[in-house]
Amino acid sequence: MKTYKLFNEINQTLFKGTLTNKQKEGINYKLKAFDKHDITDDRWRAYMLATSFHETARTMQPIEERGKGAGKPYGQRRKYSGAIYAEPDKLFFGRGDVQLTWYENYEMMGRLLDLPLLEEPELALNPLVSARIMIEGMTRGRSNRGDFTGVSLENYFNANKEDPFNARRIINGLDCAKLIEGYYRKFLSALRMSALRNSGLILVFVFVASSLLMLGGCKPKQVVNEQYVAVTDSTAVFQLSDSLQIKEWQMSVLRTHLNRFIEENFNLESKMWQKEIYYDTSAVADSVSGKHPVLSEIVSTNIITLEKSSINNEALMSVDSIVGIKISELNSNIDLKVEKLVDENKSVETITLSKTSMKYKWVVLLIILFIVLILKYNYCS
Repeated sequence: MKTYKLFNEINQTLFKGTLTNKQKEGINYKLKAFDKHDITDDRWRAYMLATSFHETARTMQPIEERGKGAGKPYGQRRKYSGAIYAEPDKLFFGRGDVQLTWYENYEMMGRLLDLPLLEEPELALNPLVSARIMIEGMTRGRSNRGDFTGVSLENYFNANKEDPFNARRIINGLDCAKLIEGYYRKFLSALRMSALRNSGLILVFVFVASSLLMLGGCKPKQVVNEQYVAVTDSTAVFQLSDSLQIKEWQMSVLRTHLNRFIEENFNLESKMWQKEIYYDTSAVADSVSGKHPVLSEIVSTNIITLEKSSINNEALMSVDSIVGIKISELNSNIDLKVEKLVDENKSVETITLSKTSMKYKWVVLLIILFIVLILKYNYCS
């Protein structure tokens, strides 16, 4: 992705023409972190950028909370559980792209990322560390859960769902949820537009290259087809027609095989194991995750489909053996035809290899020059 195209778009839609190099630098840190941690869904990327945009007061850089927690429980030497701590001599107010707070959250993130965040909470202000905290906390990373509130991007952006409003629950309830949803949609549009423009450049290149090939010609000068037709007798024509009929029959068998294969795949994908979890809502919820204790779990599977798939597979194998016999017959016909016309082809091949169009060479040189210019343009961009 060409970031300058992304920056041009969000500079107009989100930053009102005031996007600075420092803000671009902060965005680049996050984009590189997304690539490193295999965050490929544009919706996930857009929502994390929108969250950083909101939580960092549009600086796109990890910052400290204004007031450093003054007047708030985590602005004292007090844990989320209410217990008082003496060590370390640090306060765990909001820091970073997502404003990480509370003693327990710094402790948990330090353990997951193997960083001394309790002893050095200022590490959350490092752009690389801050991006890792955001990705780990907002996705099902090493802990396989949303570390901040128990829910993650997987819950709100998947194959069946796109819910940027309720996705705010990943960070802080529904606080400013509608506002951040608006940021998300603008980031998402910019990400997708920059991707489309890159694809458009590739399409332009393919179109121009194809046009050059069609206009200039890409074959050596030759008359192989004309000479071959002139010397072919009626016997050779009859053999060629017979071969074409066999090929058409083979293609119909292959199409039948493909349809049956797709149907089997569909049946296999529709059979899934089911897991039901029941929570004890009468018990006290966990203070960190907000979940009630698990009361029971039920797992069910269906294995009838697997047996049925094995039977269908055996039927397909018998069809393949029939196709193999027909192919051998086709090869024998081709051998007879080549033996009959071998003398005429020898003289034609000698002519073909000895003549190459000068026009063809110029077209190849023009295509190479065009590719170099395109690569130079992309590099400079």
